[in-house]
Amino acid sequence: MLITREMDYTLRILRALHQNGPLSAAAIAQKESMSKAVTLKLLKRLRAAGLTDSRRGNLGGYQLSIPCEKLYLGDLFQALEESPLVNRCQCPGYRCENLPEGSCGLCRELSRIQSVLDAELRKTPLSAIFQEI
Repeated sequence: MLITREMDYTLRILRALHQNGPLSAAAIAQKESMSKAVTLKLLKRLRAAGLTDSRRGNLGGYQLSIPCEKLYLGDLFQALEESPLVNRCQCPGYRCENLPEGSCGLCRELSRIQSVLDAELRKTPLSAIFQEI
């Protein structure tokens, strides 16, 4: 599994909106030290996934559609269709080319680890992750 730079930026956008309320794309980019082009691209993905909304005008900007108290890292991966898989043998429909189905010890262990990872990604809401210490 790899938290891509894009996923990192997406989390930073959500953090900015969670901590500050509605913001323009330019304000998010400045606050999170990101380019405006990348910010707009990711805001478009977040909006398509139903996680943000936008409003035009003087009081406009981007805002969260779902509060971060109800969002988890696992939800974000799912909404953005990025699978946090430990190995290809966790892909739906994967058939191990080395051993008959179910007898590969490596696949079994990686599946166990995948279950633990999936549970951890749904354990802590983003609001708790975004708390500053």
